[in-house]
Amino acid sequence: MIVIKRTHNQQEAKIIVSYLNAHGVEAELLDGNINAVLPIVPGGVRIAVPDDQEAQAHRLLNEVQNGSQAINEGDADP
Repeated sequence: MIVIKRTHNQQEAKIIVSYLNAHGVEAELLDGNINAVLPIVPGGVRIAVPDDQEAQAHRLLNEVQNGSQAINEGDADP
């Protein structure tokens, strides 16, 4: 597993993980337990993917950043 992104907001991290999962990337939320106690973690919540899916995950996140795809809060698991 390799960390591809950090975010200081657990909800944002969950949305990103759900988005990647929906597109076939086996993303996982790390540091989620500490964030249940602290809504904002100074070091951030890490999002990790298998090494062989790193390029695909970065491509998907770049598409979102460039505006060719959108992540909606509805993409996240409840």
